[in-house]
Amino acid sequence: MPRQYLLVDFENVQPASLGALKPGEWDVRVFVGQNQTRVDFGLVRELHAFGAHADYIQIAGSGKNALDFHIAFYIGKLAAAHPDAQFVIVSRDTGFDPLIKHVEKLGIHCKRMATIPGATVKAPVAKAAPVAKATKATKAAKAPAKAPAKRAARKVAAPPRFQEVVERLAGMKKARPGTVKTLRSWLGNFKPAFAEAEFDAMLEALQRGGQLKLEGTKIVYAA
Repeated sequence: MPRQYLLVDFENVQPASLGALKPGEWDVRVFVGQNQTRVDFGLVRELHAFGAHADYIQIAGSGKNALDFHIAFYIGKLAAAHPDAQFVIVSRDTGFDPLIKHVEKLGIHCKRMATIPGATVKAPVAKAAPVAKATKATKAAKAPAKAPAKRAARKVAAPPRFQEVVERLAGMKKARPGTVKTLRSWLGNFKPAFAEAEFDAMLEALQRGGQLKLEGTKIVYAA
């Protein structure tokens, strides 16, 4: 049976368990960002059962796509040692997809999944696409004045309490959350607190509205 490698982009997806994965069937590598210092105990406990077939790899340095390049390197290294190996990248980052298409053409079996099947997830997306890779909604907001009909057709309604969040961020200045993680925690302190499911919609609306942009997991505010 070919070796199966599960490569977890822990900056992007933070699973709290390994779902249905079983020791002896998978080799697991968890890639951790330079500034990430905590891993969920449930995940650590399950990885421990994999023994030498599980490892944590904390990347050196930070910056746009730094962790992605580490995963790409290890795919090449492991594929050279085990030509029949199969790889699964766990990440919501679609930036991996061109790499996967390329290595598939080279005969390396590789695919991407947004989550580990059956696994619980502690926190959703930690790393988002940069503003340069704008969504259709963002492009609609920046459409030229000569095409008002298209701009109106693509307009996306702001989530509830969006203006409240914008006004509070504007009043905080230097004390504003500097990372996706701290923004999540900050929204959790609202009264009433934002539900987990509301966070992604609020983050996307803030980017779409031009209030902030993401550089990896860091937040850069417009003003």
